[in-house]
Amino acid sequence: MKCKINPSRPALRQAGVAIIAALMVAALVASIAGLLMVRQQRALQQLEIRKDTAEARAATWSVLQLVRLTLRDDARAGQPDHLRKPWAVPIPEIKIENGAMSGRLIELNGRFNLGNLIDQNGQPIPAAWAAYQRLLANLGLPSNLADNLRQYQVQHAVPQGEKKIWLPLIDPNELANVAGYTPEVMRQLEPSIVTLPVATALNVNFASPEVLAAWLPKLTVSAAEQALSKRRSQYFNSPADLIAHLPKEAQADIADQLLTVKSQYFWADMGARFGNVLMQHRALLDRSKNDMPVVLSVRRMY
Repeated sequence: MKCKINPSRPALRQAGVAIIAALMVAALVASIAGLLMVRQQRALQQLEIRKDTAEARAATWSVLQLVRLTLRDDARAGQPDHLRKPWAVPIPEIKIENGAMSGRLIELNGRFNLGNLIDQNGQPIPAAWAAYQRLLANLGLPSNLADNLRQYQVQHAVPQGEKKIWLPLIDPNELANVAGYTPEVMRQLEPSIVTLPVATALNVNFASPEVLAAWLPKLTVSAAEQALSKRRSQYFNSPADLIAHLPKEAQADIADQLLTVKSQYFWADMGARFGNVLMQHRALLDRSKNDMPVVLSVRRMY
């Protein structure tokens, strides 16, 4: 008996191969199309992020100009600076198209300026270092932190002839490089200190009891707190207004340039939110020389 060969089998095989090839091509095309769609979506997302970032930066710049104008107008009035000034009130979040912006000014002449520790010739000022040691004690921090900072300054001093020039700290965060200035210490110390480019007087309308008592050796923190409580009902029009409320023993030997009721340095905190972009910047402003405050530095916080 002869076997009959089915002539349709090769054709069926060819048809099966063609179908498989077609499916593979279709799958490849679908994969490529999906990849292109993903890339397009990512490109659109990146474009949207860049757009939101640009708008956030523009909003931040607008807030900065607003606070500078506010400080300029305040300076022209020539009145003492105090907590009831319009610029002392934070700008609430302002809703704008597709986002929001906010801002606030932080007065800095009421803080202990670490720039006062070194004179214009790059030499330490003993009275200021003693005041800093008292500040640490007033805040419940180890007084040897002042010695650690002195050693740090000596190690980083620049030789100049027979002398060594001490370099002022540029930012309070530099203290983190000094022995003993742990994150916990910095959290306690940060609200009371600042690093400014020049020596400054202390604004008694903003100074804390701990900072005021640090600069006046015969003044206790409790006595400083009692004297400063007077500004709750009426701000001080001059340093003499405060001195009149100090204990007699603390009123002696107060240098004329030590206290003031004027503020020249500020931090401007500016926030902007657009889409998924959130920006927070801090600018250091100086209005000591001009009506319009000068922007000394700008740093992005996040």
